[in-house]
Amino acid sequence: MQGEGNELLERLDAFFGEGANIDAIGNFFSEEYNIVQRLEAANDSSEALEFFSLFKRYGALVNTILETFGEREAASGSAVSLEQLAEAVMKEWQQPQDFCRYLCTGYIAGALDFDSFKQLVADVVALTTYPVGDEISEDEAVSVSGSIEEDDNEEEDA
Repeated sequence: MQGEGNELLERLDAFFGEGANIDAIGNFFSEEYNIVQRLEAANDSSEALEFFSLFKRYGALVNTILETFGEREAASGSAVSLEQLAEAVMKEWQQPQDFCRYLCTGYIAGALDFDSFKQLVADVVALTTYPVGDEISEDEAVSVSGSIEEDDNEEEDA
């Protein structure tokens, strides 16, 4: 059964990585970024409700992707139920490791569990937020200006 679960996850991961599916997830977070970036500030009831509503909408998006995957699997003669998918994903998600072998498990866990969704959102924000202006520390600014001076000196030596 373990081998079957891994094969299923490999197909599912490849499906999630296809352009239309990964674009749908990326576009979701881009379109909702004004809410997503306020994850840490979502303490009052209206923001918490707004964030929970975002979680539900994300769940609907992932459900649509999973249904499409199930239809494709059925058309190829490898019918798979949502229960089988959920079992394979949760087994992988609960493995004692510091990483997921399949990126799709993080996307799916984020649709099934609110805490996992908050972690996914935190990861998205961390990956898409870049320090600018005053947010750059003085050490980073010195490092950047030092490397520019080094580049200028190398050009003069040439």
